[in-house]
Amino acid sequence: MKAALPLVAAGLWLIWMAGLLVFRRRPELRVGTAREFVYPIAAMVIALAWLLLPASSPASAFLTLYLHSGLITAVFLTAVWLLSLARLDCGIMDVAYPLAVAIPVTGLVVWRGQWSPHEIMIVVLVALWSLRMSSHIGLRNRGHGEDGRYAAWRRRFGGAWWWWSYFQVFILQGVTVWLWSLGLVLAVASGPQALGWQHALALATFGLGFYFQVVGDLQLQRFKANRTDRLMVLDTGLWRLSRHPNYFGEAVVWWSFGALGLMHPWGWLALACPLYVTWFMSAGSATPMQERYLARTKPTYADYMARVPAFFPWGKPG
Repeated sequence: MKAALPLVAAGLWLIWMAGLLVFRRRPELRVGTAREFVYPIAAMVIALAWLLLPASSPASAFLTLYLHSGLITAVFLTAVWLLSLARLDCGIMDVAYPLAVAIPVTGLVVWRGQWSPHEIMIVVLVALWSLRMSSHIGLRNRGHGEDGRYAAWRRRFGGAWWWWSYFQVFILQGVTVWLWSLGLVLAVASGPQALGWQHALALATFGLGFYFQVVGDLQLQRFKANRTDRLMVLDTGLWRLSRHPNYFGEAVVWWSFGALGLMHPWGWLALACPLYVTWFMSAGSATPMQERYLARTKPTYADYMARVPAFFPWGKPG
């Protein structure tokens, strides 16, 4: 017989994802790209697979753990949505996004009650990344009001925004984060173990990515505070190696999480997450969107593009 909590999680994911797919087909509610339909469909496939698999199968056991993490994610982001209604500010989701990774992963480790060096390393690395990212975004956004994207949607959807924001912002990003976290859940599921060369590799990879993130963000923050002209382009420090060193660092951090997931017998599945994050950060959305804006608003950015690689420090400029 299927356990109660993952059964609830599977049912909720099916209901939420069906609602997201149905509502997004309505022209008056349609935003984003067709690619965003992939996320709810993937979540529905996972929930259905768990429902159909025999309870005694290893795959069912892992998906039970994965659905527990999904339930924690959903509960946390529902609470964040309620807070956004009180504050009239959906930008709080940007601050909550890193925590939506750390809280479920930490919750799984606490729930399993296994605290070998392996589990401690998972929790510490994820906590370092998420708390740094969340605090950075929170401090950056403080005093600036609701992010322009959310403010525009609030004006567009009017009275429907209070409930549509739950699906379009919190549930959609929640299921995206849940799918991205597959490697970390695999790492937790791999069980207690002593530290080995895989952990050293994961730690070194995390250190590299975290360095690019933190130093890149600090250099950009210092540059914005001291520049004399808003049209100036930062091209020193890490920004002379990559036009988006902080995005590159984010991708590398997720490769370290994938390396931890490789310790599971099905660890090869964990590689899908950093591959996707790398694509998303470099070519899928983050970098191209920022590039279009900067090229449009800064006359000297074309010269910068000709001299410095867009994402990978070892890549070709252009």
